[in-house]
Order: sequence, then structure tokens, then C-alpha cells
Amino acid sequence: MATENAITKVNPSEPKRAMFHCHYCSKDISAVVRIKCAVCADCTLCVECFSVGVEPHPHEASHAYHVIDNLSFPLFTMDWGADEEILLLEAIEIYGLGNWTEVAEHVGTKTKLQCHQHYFDCYVNSETTPLPDMSKILGPKYTKEEPNEEPKAKKVKAEDGDADDDAAERADTLASFARPGDERHWGNVPELTGYNVKRNEFDPEYDIEAELPLAEMEFRDTDTELDRKLKIRMLEIYNKRLEERIRRKEFIIDRGLLNVKRQQALERKRTPQERDIHGAVRVFARFLDPNEYEIMLEGFMAESRIRNRIAELKEYRRNGIHTLSEGEVYDAEKRHRMAEIARIKAIEYPGRGGSRANRYLGRDGFVQAPAGDAAPKELQKLTGIAAGGGGSGALTSLGGTARKKAPLPLDLTHLPGVELLSKREKELCVANRLLPVHYLSIKEALMRASANGQVLKRSEVRHMFKVEPIKAVRVFELLLQHGWVKDPNETEG
Repeated sequence: MATENAITKVNPSEPKRAMFHCHYCSKDISAVVRIKCAVCADCTLCVECFSVGVEPHPHEASHAYHVIDNLSFPLFTMDWGADEEILLLEAIEIYGLGNWTEVAEHVGTKTKLQCHQHYFDCYVNSETTPLPDMSKILGPKYTKEEPNEEPKAKKVKAEDGDADDDAAERADTLASFARPGDERHWGNVPELTGYNVKRNEFDPEYDIEAELPLAEMEFRDTDTELDRKLKIRMLEIYNKRLEERIRRKEFIIDRGLLNVKRQQALERKRTPQERDIHGAVRVFARFLDPNEYEIMLEGFMAESRIRNRIAELKEYRRNGIHTLSEGEVYDAEKRHRMAEIARIKAIEYPGRGGSRANRYLGRDGFVQAPAGDAAPKELQKLTGIAAGGGGSGALTSLGGTARKKAPLPLDLTHLPGVELLSKREKELCVANRLLPVHYLSIKEALMRASANGQVLKRSEVRHMFKVEPIKAVRVFELLLQHGWVKDPNETEG
């Protein structure tokens, strides 16, 4: 009965027209009480025709019937009619609490967010829950506002400054129940993550054996006081295990770890050494905010790069090298020397060691050997490269499998704005593949903010510009070295 009343409100912008006619006198009965035959599907009569017992074929006066009233008046709130309340309760009874997509489709005139919000406001959070507060019934004496007036009311509300509150309330509502359209579930691949969006659970769940100790436990009248205390303690332990399961689930969802493609793209951008660092410190992610965790990762990676560079410089010093140009010549000679050693090994031991040596001999004659302990001992001994020591940087610079192929250096010769850069600034742009105009824009913004008295921190600079956070931080550090922006540490002191 309520479904028929709701049909008239699906398209409120269309001109009003008769939705129901009497099958005998053809009178418009859309807005009045009408009689619907329970046997004949298409037979609807007005009260006058029904009272005299008319029988349009195949209807008979002896058939059972329904009295259908106009239920479009508001019941608890001005934007929900009594017919919509009936449809809402019918849908929840049919589809269950939580399947708001199906509930909204059953109501027909409301979205799933509106259905969820209205049900919790009027039924769950009422003082007489699970029943609604019957003292707040509006009744048929109130008429609902016209549909074309609702946008005006919302516009006035937004002008009054309540738009932010509505957005925050909507965000809280979205986060309060799981649904397929939730932004936190974007990119989820159930076959890989094991997470089912509609059930809001993983398969398998964390600590899947948590329920086993309670499977056969029950409270009996014959239990002693000690037995009851032990069983209550087991329930407390079980609740803590459930809380840990919920914490882990919320962490995965809120951090966007369900987005498999995004996580794979981030992993591909990292070098093998950065992947090792990320895997080692991943356990600390649950104790830090996402921004703090990224800053910590960048710090560890910068430390690793510095240590590798120090090891290379120590190797230069041990071999009597005092300038970087001599070091480049030394690295080139080392590559040729290792290629020659691998070629000789392949010739001397074609049956035994040849295949092993050929694994590290590239098509261009250069050695492609992994770093550290994975390098052959004979190559380490002849070239003076210590396992896991300073030679790792030299080995990985050979273009082998231990490090991703370095991109081509950025040529600044003919790029606009290059004439405005100093030598240090050019080196920064080349190292970070940053265009001069982009660098100058970042530099101008940071210097303007510092001139206006704003003290910038590295955590703030990371997300101020639409570039990779590490690039913005390196520009900021260069400006700090030259004293072009205020140092936050000196200001705090």
C-alpha cells in the first residue's frame, strides 16, 4: 500500500497528474481514500462505486479488498512521510539491518545515507528505543514542504556557516557502517586482500582460533565460584582478542592498504634497499600517524644513502684517491678490471666455473654482480671489495640487479629559468629531476612565507606543493643552508 503512495514522489519535478483512476467511473482517486481488490491485481475503485457494489469484469463484490489511505503526511520528521516510514521498516525486516543499498531501493525516494541516518535518529537513538518516541508524532495536520523549496533551505543553511558541520556529520556517518561505495574500500581486490566489503570482514580473520576456547564452554547451575571466575576470565581474554582484531582491521582500512594497485605502484618506485628498510620498520606504522611514518621512512633512507656514500669515499681514501674526478676514473677502471676477470674465468674454466662467471658477464662486457655477500668470493678478493662493506656502492653502480636502473640525468641547458640558478641550485635540480621553473616557484613561495614571519617545518613543507614530498624537503633544506628562510630550530630556541 505504501509503495503505491511512494510512486507519486519519485519525480517531484514533473507536473502533477492522476496516478490512480477508478476502474468503473474513471475518476481521479490519487489523493483520496480508495479501495483495492485483493484478488484482481488491476482493480481499484473509489469509495462511492465500492459502496454500491459495482462489479467491473472480472471483479466481483464478494472479493477481499484493501483500504488504501493517503499516507504522504509527515510522521516523525517533515522530510519523511508515513508511507516512507512503512517502506523503511518493511525493507529492514526483509533485507536486514546494514544492507542500506537494498533498503534505499525498496523505499525508492531516499538515498541509503538518508535511510541510515533517519533510522538511527528516530528508532535506535530515541529515548524509547527500539520503538520511536511517540510523543513527537507530527500527524497529518502538518503538510510537507514542496520539493522545490528544499534546495533553498539548504542554501540558507550553508550561508549561515553550517555546511562544515553537515560535511563532518556525513563523514562520521559514512565511517560508521561499511558499504561498497565507501572511499576507504577503493581499489580493494578480494582475491588478494581477503577482505569482503559487504560483510566487513577478512577471510581468514586475524587470530581465527580466538573462538575455539569458548566453543564448548557454558555456565551451569552446578558451577562453583572458582569455575565461574575462570569462565569470566576466559571471556575477558576473548574480548581483548576481539578488540585486537578490530584494531588491526581499522588500521588496514583507514591507511588505504586495501588499494592493491596503489601499494604496488609505491613499491615499484622504491629501490631494493628502500624496500628492505620499509619492510624492517613496517611494524612501527601502527604507532605513528601516516605523515610521521613517511617522515621517519625518508629519514632512514637518507641515512642509508649517506652511509653508502661514506663507504665509497673511504674506499677512495684507502686507494690514495683525493678528488671526485679521480674517483670516477677509479670506478671505471674497476668495472673494466672486473669484466676482464670474469672473461678470464670463463676461458680458463669453461666446464666448471664458466657458467657461473658468465652469469655476471653482460652483453657489453661489463660485470653485472649483486652487492655485498652475494658477489663471488674470487671477485671480492681480486678487486678488494669487502663483503657487505664499502664496495656495495661500487658494485651496485655497475648497473646490475641490486639497484634499479638510474634514469637519464636532466639536461638544464635550454630549459627556461636556468640562467637564474646558482651552481648548487642546478645540481639540486639535476639530482631530483626538478625543472627550474618548478624550483623557482617553490623557492619563491617558501621565501615569501618566511618573509611574512611564518616559521616553516619540514613536516609542513612536504605537502605544500604538488610534487614529491622529498623534493620539496630538499629545496627547503637548501634554502636553510643559505639562510634564505628561517630555521625552525633557532626560532624554538
